[in-house]
Amino acid sequence: MALNPNFKEPTASGLLPVWLLCIGLVLIACWRFFIASNLPLSVDEAYYVAWSKSPDWGYWTKPPLIAWAIGGARMVCGESIACIRSTALIGFPLTSLVLAVLAWRMGESLKSACLVAFLFATIPLSSFYGIAATTDTFLLLMWASAMLCLWLALHGRFWAWPMLGLAFGLGMLAKYTMVVFGISALLILLHPKWRSHWKTLGPYLALLIAVVVFSPNVVWNLTHQMPTFQHTANITHGAKSFGLYWDSLASFLAQQVLIGNPFLVCFFLLAAFRYAKSAPSATTWFSLSAAVPMLCVICGQALMTRAYANWAAPAYLGVCLLAVSHMSAHSRKISLGLALAFNIVFAVILYHYQALVATPFQLKGTAASDPFWALRNWPKINEQVAQELAAGLPKPQWRIASEDRAVLAQAQMGLVLQPGQAFGWQRDPSPENHFEQHFPLKPDTTEPVLLITKASRDDVLQAFPKATWIREIRSDQMPADALVFQLWWLKP
Repeated sequence: MALNPNFKEPTASGLLPVWLLCIGLVLIACWRFFIASNLPLSVDEAYYVAWSKSPDWGYWTKPPLIAWAIGGARMVCGESIACIRSTALIGFPLTSLVLAVLAWRMGESLKSACLVAFLFATIPLSSFYGIAATTDTFLLLMWASAMLCLWLALHGRFWAWPMLGLAFGLGMLAKYTMVVFGISALLILLHPKWRSHWKTLGPYLALLIAVVVFSPNVVWNLTHQMPTFQHTANITHGAKSFGLYWDSLASFLAQQVLIGNPFLVCFFLLAAFRYAKSAPSATTWFSLSAAVPMLCVICGQALMTRAYANWAAPAYLGVCLLAVSHMSAHSRKISLGLALAFNIVFAVILYHYQALVATPFQLKGTAASDPFWALRNWPKINEQVAQELAAGLPKPQWRIASEDRAVLAQAQMGLVLQPGQAFGWQRDPSPENHFEQHFPLKPDTTEPVLLITKASRDDVLQAFPKATWIREIRSDQMPADALVFQLWWLKP
């Protein structure tokens, strides 16, 4: 089967859009490097760093790809925040390049294909998550790669079927949300033009390879009481009972319009409604199938329980493909310009919020007024913990413990502690996090340990009768969300 008839090999003189795209992606990466280097790590990022120090086939709340990637980055460039976040600083541009190749192979002009990629690279979703070491980085990269492999496989490239299986399996090792790609692929293969592939070996080979790649994580869960699967089920359900939460759905939809760019979302919907009236072409069906299942699944989840804005992130690969194709086909150059301008203005305000908004308007830092509010308090806590440890012990003998995985993750990262220097104080019948699972705090510790806790005095002394209270530590960089902990020495 031939490639899309609109597909054209570029000439040397026609490569200017490619060069402009690459330059643009490099400039964005440098800009994000500067921003990412000067922001403290989130709790989740610090938690992933802790995982990366104990290589395994699975972890408490997520599959292992993010930990492997951070571990590889740390081996190359060290323990700095910029190094850890290089996973996103490199991963998002790579995703954009894969998307450009896909759009080009689908018949878009080289200019339009590069525009699809650049718009995706700069949408609010990419601006916010493109500076953070999260599982979404590799989910998006593997989703885009799977889309490209599937397109090539459907057009006669048999080698692309095993590559599709590899991308699908690695995507599952990044985030279990990748399973929805299976629904997208199923819909794509139901199109009349591509139904014949069900009679070939390709789809089944891809599925087999995906299962093989993902199976070690399944085995790990089975041998560790299914922690990742249970956590995924818990966050999917949330704290709510099942019902119809229309306010949750409305909030989620509003967030999608913002993070996906209002202009792109609008034209995606216009294209979807237009093609719904008639049988869409195979190319349009491919883009719709790549986006709609994910949007529907997460919208359903928002309606029944809750959903965070980034949970539908892979859908925006298909959204950008179809929206830009629709705008280009109908000569909507002004709309394309407005979409790009919206992305740039959003990124400038997001990255330079303090200088452009908070300081001029004298806004105090709160969750509502600071996009990075959750990160601000932890460095001061780490400084106070380090001061207490340094006053009594040489650094190789530093040991900390807490019942709070956030404290342990942030302190282990901030103080550059090795595995076995941060212990989880398990207060429930079963382990609740990575530290309690692999590094539980023993009541009869044989070496000094600094306990960082919110537990009451009676609870601490009941568990550790010889514990000595030191002092209270506090960080109120963000006063509305100040962190307050008690320090105790646990000594033999």
